[in-house]
Amino acid sequence: MELHKFLNDADRQDKEAASRMVQAQYDDLDARGLSNSPPLDIGSIGPKPNSSEDPVEYMKEYEAAYAKERSRILRQEKDLDFDSRCRANATALEQRVDQILHECRRQDEQMFENQPPRLGHGGQQHQRFAGDHYLSNVDLIPKTALWRVAKQIPKGSHLHNHFNACLPSSFLLDQAAQMPRMHIMGDRSLNPFNLEMCQIQFSIKSEESEKAGPGPENIFSQDNKSGCHWSMKLSEFLGQSKDRFNGLEPMEWLRTKVEFDEEEVHGPEQTQRGSWQLFNMRTRLMKGLFNYETGFRRYTQAYLQNLVEDKILYAELRVTFMESNYLFSDDGKERKNNFEIVGIIAEELDQFKASLTDENAFHHVKVIYCTPRSMEPEMVQAGLDECIKLKEMWPALIAGYDLVGQEGPAKDAKYPLQKFAYQFHSFRQKCEAKGLDLPFLFHCGETLEMGTSTDGNLLDALMLGAKRIGHGFALIKHPHIMQQMKAKGVCLELCPISNEILGLTSRVAGHSMYPLLANNVHCTINADNGTLFRSSLSHDFYQTLAGKDDLGIYGVKQLILWSIQHSCLDDDEKEQVLKKWEQQWANFLNQVVNDYDFPMRPQTLG
Repeated sequence: MELHKFLNDADRQDKEAASRMVQAQYDDLDARGLSNSPPLDIGSIGPKPNSSEDPVEYMKEYEAAYAKERSRILRQEKDLDFDSRCRANATALEQRVDQILHECRRQDEQMFENQPPRLGHGGQQHQRFAGDHYLSNVDLIPKTALWRVAKQIPKGSHLHNHFNACLPSSFLLDQAAQMPRMHIMGDRSLNPFNLEMCQIQFSIKSEESEKAGPGPENIFSQDNKSGCHWSMKLSEFLGQSKDRFNGLEPMEWLRTKVEFDEEEVHGPEQTQRGSWQLFNMRTRLMKGLFNYETGFRRYTQAYLQNLVEDKILYAELRVTFMESNYLFSDDGKERKNNFEIVGIIAEELDQFKASLTDENAFHHVKVIYCTPRSMEPEMVQAGLDECIKLKEMWPALIAGYDLVGQEGPAKDAKYPLQKFAYQFHSFRQKCEAKGLDLPFLFHCGETLEMGTSTDGNLLDALMLGAKRIGHGFALIKHPHIMQQMKAKGVCLELCPISNEILGLTSRVAGHSMYPLLANNVHCTINADNGTLFRSSLSHDFYQTLAGKDDLGIYGVKQLILWSIQHSCLDDDEKEQVLKKWEQQWANFLNQVVNDYDFPMRPQTLG
């Protein structure tokens, strides 16, 4: 009997709590000035028992009332959606463009249906569709109408991109091939058995370091074991390794080492741990491709130009500062420290901005100072202190601080945020004493785990006062923390393609961003490590649209506005960016209407 009472009391308490949340939603509708009509009691409609009323008329009355009540509930849910404010205040031009986006979807459905189906297990044929595995669709996406629109969207701010992996792999490889002192190294010989397993790296080497390291003797040995290390000049490698890569040219093979492949991402045995192993291998490879001054400067200029081409006004790029991320002189004899690296970024940024002819095309870039979570507390403390010094030297360039690196699975990740709680507290006190605005922008929630130190990072990010969190994929599983983050105005930096490739979801439709947005969590769209994924920010916007059929121009607009609102710009700068963006947005809307002449269709609900 006591257990029965316990269950009844718990049921009553849960219902009362849910009723309070429903009432809070009604209050929110009132505050927004949106529909909040009372529910219909459709159960009371109809003839009384033994009534002589016409049952056909009763059925019609009931069906009409049922449809009305269903429409009311759907409308209220729509009015509570994250894009409802942009929808309610939409101009006639925005309404037309929203219809065009939905027509683009219908056009694209036909394009995908016309593609040959893919052969699956047991000979099953699988129809192609938008929103399938990104890497299976990456060559089809440019053929879609939705992509052509997504590429032209003025995207406001890009808040989560890692500086060592922003541009196409061919840019860095082609540039590296022109450098006389660029070397390529491998951990096993390049015979046919080792091509997939061989891990390669690049680095500028001085003549002295070249003589001290391993030579090229073992490059094509028949030894199939790892540990057969070799090193040689990249120019010589490209000349001597033709016809060694199963029909691929040497440069094509190198690109396969940089970029993820669909089979390795979505193979039946692949796990999140395995995906991270591949990711970490590739980031080690990427380090040496622009760790020399000429390459770094050219890369910075190309990155800034790429922002303009991808319709991005402002970006916050994550740069990892650690001893092994040094910058060589072109001959490999000298090394530049972190202050010199930031100085180069500042110089190239000033030069780029001075060359612009369209003042509405670009605003600014800031740097998020990052240290790896694998560091010990004293090393993290040293990084935090250096971040303060850099902020004092370049106040308009340094945006905030992040701790980066593999967050989980817990067995593989080094340290959670909690490990450095005191160092972060000390950092915050020093910033306040100096009057510096250096918010925490932590990676956290990039995991499928629950109840471990890995997803516990979400709680620590909240307690440490993070301004934004990178990824936040697991936040939807922590409703209390999610509500507290909403109350504190914490914004999420969503990275849809990255999360798919690193095993958090098999397809974009299963991404947690849609339930997060349904709970009105402020979010932004970002590209993370586009070099490795063959993607740009436009691709992530495309995937976001492809994953939810009713996501249109209003949702896109809200995501962009949040990207500006939650940036590390001050209020005056935000106002400048918003003015530039409004002009870009007006031009974009007119361009879409001019480019597409779809017939108007009535909109339906539900």
